[in-house]
Amino acid sequence: MKTFSVCCLLIIAYYSCATVNGNVYFKATKPNNEWWSNTILYQVYPRSFKDSNKDGIGDLKGITQKLEHFVDLGIETLWVGPFFKSPMNDMGYDVEDFYMIDPMFGTMDDLKELVFEMNKRNLKLIIDLIPNHSSYKCEWFDKSIKQEGKYKDYYIWRNASNQDEVLSNSSITPTPPNNWLSLFGGSAWTWNQQRQQFYFHQFSKEQPDFDMRNPNVNQQILDVIEFWMDKGVTGFRFDALKYLYENVSLPDEPFLPGMSNSTEYMELNHIYTTDQPEIIDTVLGWKAFMDNYTKSKNNSISSLMATESYSDVNILMQYYGNFTNPGAQIPFNLVLVRFPKDDHIVESIDTIIKNWLADLPENAVANWVMENHDNLRASSKFGALTVPMFTALKLALPGIEVTYYGSEIGMEDNMYLRPEQVTDDNIAGGPKAGRARDYQRCPMQWDDSINAGFTEEKKSWLPVNPNYYKLNVETQKKLPTSNYNFYKKMSQLRKTDTLKNGDLQTYNITKSIYILKRSLLEHELYIVVTNFGSETETVILSNVIRNLKDELFVYLGSENSAYSPGSKVSTISTGYPIQLRPQSVVVLTDKYIDPESPNNAGSGTEFSTRLISAMCVFILSRWIL
Repeated sequence: MKTFSVCCLLIIAYYSCATVNGNVYFKATKPNNEWWSNTILYQVYPRSFKDSNKDGIGDLKGITQKLEHFVDLGIETLWVGPFFKSPMNDMGYDVEDFYMIDPMFGTMDDLKELVFEMNKRNLKLIIDLIPNHSSYKCEWFDKSIKQEGKYKDYYIWRNASNQDEVLSNSSITPTPPNNWLSLFGGSAWTWNQQRQQFYFHQFSKEQPDFDMRNPNVNQQILDVIEFWMDKGVTGFRFDALKYLYENVSLPDEPFLPGMSNSTEYMELNHIYTTDQPEIIDTVLGWKAFMDNYTKSKNNSISSLMATESYSDVNILMQYYGNFTNPGAQIPFNLVLVRFPKDDHIVESIDTIIKNWLADLPENAVANWVMENHDNLRASSKFGALTVPMFTALKLALPGIEVTYYGSEIGMEDNMYLRPEQVTDDNIAGGPKAGRARDYQRCPMQWDDSINAGFTEEKKSWLPVNPNYYKLNVETQKKLPTSNYNFYKKMSQLRKTDTLKNGDLQTYNITKSIYILKRSLLEHELYIVVTNFGSETETVILSNVIRNLKDELFVYLGSENSAYSPGSKVSTISTGYPIQLRPQSVVVLTDKYIDPESPNNAGSGTEFSTRLISAMCVFILSRWIL
């Protein structure tokens, strides 16, 4: 009889410990205790964040004035967009002087103050670095034109295809070396009359590409890295890395299948001008330099490297490097930025998450980017009601989350800009580069005062969205159900051990309902349930997720969900199962949390049924046997 009892207990324990249904995309591994491993990286577009000197343009002092905003939201890391001296043909991504702050953004003293105030608040500063090219006004380019010393081959210079004819007859039009095109339209080659050669530019003709195969250029980039780290910068986001190298043989690029227009960038297959293999070694070298710098300064805070490249996932995974030769901690995962709005949104999100985590190298940390300065905001692309839905999803996922300024309040693209308000002076890359990018770069909406509290100047560099009178930070702070407070509570949830170190399981059960589950042994469970559909849906969680309690508690619900913190829902068909309204989200937990004390999220722990069962079996078996 004793043996039978033990066998029964063992069987019960086995089923209690059995793996639950669902796709296990991410199994918790050894916790990564690096400061950046679970951080929110908040993207500040400096021109649009806060104006401190009443000139209508955001600046470094403006960021300093708003540091408490990040403290309140629980954000630890700021990524500040390009502020180097620039003629602004591409909004600062065309650098004239890599060692100087553009006067429109302030001075070195302003940066020193910003770093000092950030350090007081335990905030880290990451800045943009553009290694692919400079501005045509850069002193290095001028010296390269004149073929002075080491600068002679700083840039990619090539003879015309008809060079001999051109040199013998000034009336002959130079022919580019090949058919390579610029992302901003036209040939990627521009003739320089003074040097009598073409120079190469992946972007506009005002942005000549460096020759990264020149060791002097690489050393120059290392000098720039050291210069800014000396100023207190913790790390960099390296921009446009897929364009860093080109095939040295300069072969023509082939057409994509069914394409035949040799003047349209999108019709060529850019196998010779993007994602060249040398890029990875260069990235690993830069990271090694940053790590060695940190060690040489006895700095206990490790440096952070983020990289931007709209490349395939299998290529981006190489940016991570490996255990013995580490690379970027954050090769930006930009797939969520560009996935389409269609009837397959749930399937698309699930596939994106699955593919990234499936290929993730051992000990690497995932990252998630939903919005940035080059693409539509989620509120404009998918609708205002989806803001808390995406907030819950991206902040519940394991790893690093990247927040674009204004996302915390659900800012929308300013589609009210008139053509005369979007000039060649304030757009990225000129008229063919895509005027629409200005719509998501409009000023931050702080309050309901003139120009949303962004500037006291009557006219800001871009018009503020007219909805600022109701959609702003100060108004939303006062509303418990606002996007701001929803974001803040999800940010607090990320501090729990479950979200920092727990397993992830996803459940793609219908075209409308998508579920994330985060769990960790001996800790509370969190489940995010979203309804992307147009109808109210009843969700019986126990039909999808095994080993759940019959009742769970609401940690957080979007304003339109009809669920309040602390209320109960049934996971079974009887009682009060989830009735989730269209375009809404609810975050559930198996531990009651006082709705009046949101900071207590995850403060306690709860033994799981698996652990209890195992302990019972162990104790009883020892006693019986």
